[in-house]
Amino acid sequence: MKHLVMAGSILLAAAPGEAIPTMADVPELARAAVARRMDVPASAIHILSARPSERMPGFVVCGRVDGSRSDTDGNIAGGQRFFVVIPGDFAILDQDGKSLVDTYWSANHCE
Repeated sequence: MKHLVMAGSILLAAAPGEAIPTMADVPELARAAVARRMDVPASAIHILSARPSERMPGFVVCGRVDGSRSDTDGNIAGGQRFFVVIPGDFAILDQDGKSLVDTYWSANHCE
């Protein structure tokens, strides 16, 4: 952050951050968030619903992962549901707790 002094007052100027994602960015960002958690190809990640969030700034994404590959912990990853919040790349999976995913899916009208 740069400090500029102008006529006895201080003006703070910050460098611009990342651009705010648009709806067009959301599917790819959601796939990237899920892919960071699981060892599956992007083609196995299916977006079922992506929309602006009713409860917070940004977007919510619901989907499923096909296949039978393992995640980084060796757990079977196929057929899992997921929920992602954009921005923030917060992704939860069935392996984190099916009731947790149920709660997010229900609260965000995923199915």
